[in-house]
Amino acid sequence: MNNIVVITGAGISVESGIQPFRGANGIWEENPMEMATYHKYSTDPAHFLSWYYKRFVSCKDALPNATHEKLASSNIRVITQNIDNLHLKANHSKDRLIEIHGNLNYKRRVNAAFIEDLEVANWDKIDETNLEASLFDFFKIGKGGVINEHKSYRPHVLLFDEFYTELYQYEKAIAWLLEAETIIFMGTSNSVGFTSGALEISVNNGKQVVVVDPNPSPSFRYPQVEIYEELSTVFCERFF
Repeated sequence: MNNIVVITGAGISVESGIQPFRGANGIWEENPMEMATYHKYSTDPAHFLSWYYKRFVSCKDALPNATHEKLASSNIRVITQNIDNLHLKANHSKDRLIEIHGNLNYKRRVNAAFIEDLEVANWDKIDETNLEASLFDFFKIGKGGVINEHKSYRPHVLLFDEFYTELYQYEKAIAWLLEAETIIFMGTSNSVGFTSGALEISVNNGKQVVVVDPNPSPSFRYPQVEIYEELSTVFCERFF
């Protein structure tokens, strides 16, 4: 199935109870452009890590839904923007999955350069009764919130003031897009750099482009783009 690549966004996880990024009650309402930045991590790690701890708590018990399971069992190449770990919970093969924005279940040293440097982030060991001190200890943050790029850790998540690097397998993702005949955008608003670039690559290279979303973004409406205004679970059951 190397001729198909599926790009998934937050919309596919709503049926698993994961808070969406945009829309009513979405994370966007919590000012992520300030909170989800390296600047915030380096200048105010207490609030930054508390915010991401809340993200972890909101999705730690969520289970993959039929979309995750169908993509995994069909051995589809998936590039996901989601950091919720649900594709891996569905036993999606790691060599058929690119987590282009990271995965909240992993952490890494600040100066890490390779995906092999990732470590499991056992957020469930955080002591909520002493949250700031526990987070600082867990992520090896110095007294007063001092970051040491050689010793301190951070969540493995692409932040708004950062660029795609090989930590996020960016070049591999582009290679997959160029190899594919069909590219399916599923549950994504097309509002971040990767998806808009992927759409441009797809259209300019004559790929079959499919969009699956109950409320698709107007930015997807090109003449050659096939749009299915339905849930991803419904589409996957029929298409795969």
